Order: sequence, then structure tokens, then C-alpha cells
Amino acid sequence: MDIDAIKTHLQQFFNNTPTVIIGSGLSLGEGISGMRALSQHLNEQIPERAEGQLLEEWEVIKTKLSEEMGLEDAMAFLKPESELIPLIIDCTAELILKDEMAVISSILNGDKNLSLTGLIRHLTFNQDSLVIITPNYDRLIELACELAGIEIISGFINNYFCSHNPEIELDKIVKKEFKKSLRGPSEYKLTTKKHAKIFKPHGSLDWFDKEGDIIRTSFPTKYKRLIITPGTSKFRAGYQKPFDYHRERANNYINKATSFLIIGYGFNDEQLEVHLKKRINDKVPTLLLVKDLSSNAKSICEKNEHITFVCESEGKTKVRIKNIESIIDGRYWSLDEFINGVLMP
Repeated sequence: MDIDAIKTHLQQFFNNTPTVIIGSGLSLGEGISGMRALSQHLNEQIPERAEGQLLEEWEVIKTKLSEEMGLEDAMAFLKPESELIPLIIDCTAELILKDEMAVISSILNGDKNLSLTGLIRHLTFNQDSLVIITPNYDRLIELACELAGIEIISGFINNYFCSHNPEIELDKIVKKEFKKSLRGPSEYKLTTKKHAKIFKPHGSLDWFDKEGDIIRTSFPTKYKRLIITPGTSKFRAGYQKPFDYHRERANNYINKATSFLIIGYGFNDEQLEVHLKKRINDKVPTLLLVKDLSSNAKSICEKNEHITFVCESEGKTKVRIKNIESIIDGRYWSLDEFINGVLMP
């Protein structure tokens, strides 16, 4: 296909109000550590903080990692109730928080732009409500939404000490528009502000369990941080508050989606994909934008010719549309270049 036909196809996809799935590839591209860096960090920190039985448990994971097993698979060797899991959560949060602070500071100080902000402006150009589902712990998506000037719905109310109250939270996106009347009282209609519903079934760096109450705060606390690490523990934790709410709502939106935009996601999360894979197999239009196709992503694409994917290929861009692959100049798998080279007129 020629470049103009490719761009036209990709542009038309954005008329379908897609449900958006965002994986760690987006954060990695902005400077947040990925699985490899996290594995190294855990290998450095856990032996310094664990002893006895916990250290023996970690040695099993360490051995698997040294055999080139991925962190997700290696963590499956931990028992779901292992006391090592809280320590792994703390070490994971420390690394991601450090990276996130550096990235966000750079953005707020004007030293870099967050590419997702531009994409969100395109996605909300002709719709008021955007659905974003992510396994990421960091808050780059939330920041991108605020920089794009839209409200965020994530199940919490208030700003600094936020309680989990999804029903009340919806009030903040409803506004009254008044119309003066010369013959009677002023009339008004209810409208909805532009907003993004963000679902994080694996938790967020700012979620905590305060003695049974679920809160969100950006300030440090002594309470249990609510993120689910890779491995078998996530299947048990995923059915606890607030993960259950986010998982169920995400699945509801996946089940009724008319199209999917998938960014930086490698299809390496079985829990998240139960409904997603079924819908893709049902031929729901799907655009996958990723630098490297993981082995799982390749397998899914091979079985589903309707998936359009954009990825890197030896410094250029590979695009597959209706099972026709094309290699074109440029780095359109990069979100910035995709926006500027494909979506901008």
C-alpha cells in the first residue's frame, strides 16, 4: 500500500471512538523502568532486606531470572500468600516512584512533552467520554489527561485525601447549562464535561489501604500500598477492593467496545486479557501501536487478520492492514511521530 492509503486507513480508525488499552511500553518510552530494569532492581534490593525463609524464596526467583525467564513467569513460583510479596511491592514502588518523579518534573518544568497528551486531544475531539484501561502503576496517563484539559474519573473523590466513591465522583463531570427565558423561569439542561474513565486493575502508586478504607493520595503514608505485582498473587488480590471494581468495569467496557486502540502492550497479562482476547477474536476493529511485537502479540496478530498493527522494523515502520504488510520510512510506531505524521493535517 502507498503511504497516503496507509495514513488514510489509520486516520479513519479514530472516527470509531475506540476503547484504549495502554501497556508499559508507553511508560518505558517516557523513561519509566520496564520489567528488565525492575528485575535488576529487585535482585539488588531483596537480598539486602530479606533473610531466612524469605531469602530462600527469593533465591528461587533469582535463579529463574538468571535463566532468562521473564519476571512475570518467575514470580509465578511464589506462593500467593508469601510474605515476600509485600517486600517486592515496596521495592517495586520505590523504583517506579523515582522514575516517575524525574519524568513528571521534566514535563512540568517544560523540558519535555508527554506524547499521550496530544493523542488524548485527538481522541476527545468528537466525543466527551474516553475509556482507558491500563496495568501500569504510574500516573503518566492521569497527567496527560489533565494537560489535555479533561476531567478524570477513576473511582475516587477529593484531591489530597481521596476516598473510593465511584457514584459520587460522577457528579464532577455533570454541568448545568442555563438558558434565559423571557416568558418564565430560566431553563437548564445537563451536559457532560469531556472526561476520561481510567481503570487500573493492577493498582496505582497512590492507592493505599488505610485500615480497611481505600484511599488515594500523592503524599507518603505508613499504610499498605495497593499495587499487584506480577505472578500468581495478582489472581487473589484482583478480587479485593478496589481492584475488583476496576477489573469489572474495565471488562464491561471491553465487552461493549466497538473498536480498540492498543498502545505499548505486549499481551503478557492473562488476567487482563480474558475478555480482551475474546473480543478481538470476535473481529472487533483493533489498532495495535507498539515498538516491538512480543511473541504473544505476534501470535494474536497471526490469528486475527483484521488487526492493524504499527511497529518498528530495522529503523523503519512496519504496518499491516488487512493482512497486507508494508515497510515505510519514519518512526510511526513512536507516539509523537504517529501524531505528527499521521493524525496532524
